[in-house]
Amino acid sequence: MNETSDTPDELVLDRRAALPADYAYLLGTFPRTVWEGHPNAGPWSDFWLARHNMFRDFGAALPDAVAKLDAKQVEAEAFHQWFMPRASFFLGELDTHHKIEEYHYFPIFARSDARMEKGIALLEGDHHRIHELLYAAYEQIVALDAAIGGAIGEAPGEIANATPRLAGALAALAAGLGRHLDDEEDLIMPVVLERGEAALGIH
Repeated sequence: MNETSDTPDELVLDRRAALPADYAYLLGTFPRTVWEGHPNAGPWSDFWLARHNMFRDFGAALPDAVAKLDAKQVEAEAFHQWFMPRASFFLGELDTHHKIEEYHYFPIFARSDARMEKGIALLEGDHHRIHELLYAAYEQIVALDAAIGGAIGEAPGEIANATPRLAGALAALAAGLGRHLDDEEDLIMPVVLERGEAALGIH
């Protein structure tokens, strides 16, 4: 599902502050404070939440590295060697993670309770928007990669031009992704804790 004109303004990923209570309908019963150590939170929950935290870490670390390059706190070549493999890993793993959710786990959760259907549809719309943000960041990563490749040992003007554009694209991606991850967890984890991983058929 894509975000369309039918999506209320307050629910569009770039605008919303949290999931409404009728979406995260079990969060009051299973707030975040009870997730850790809950008997119904098994290996799947641990792995899924760990992946989310990994994406949050990358979402913070990559813009920080770009800011240091922009401030000339790191040499372009050293930045390039550190940043490019991590950026490639982050974008690739995020895309794969979303595909697995959409094709395998989202259908399971949507079938588990009719009240989940609209929340899952919203999350799928988030994925479409995040993919747009991801591609925009990818384009700027490619541009900075080319600028560094052409500027090592020469005038760094192209790097100075490319760095702010990448910083903006990564900031937009991190903001959208952070909102999505929080909301996705608030919708799905309470269902897992209510039903249990085995009963839901997730592994």
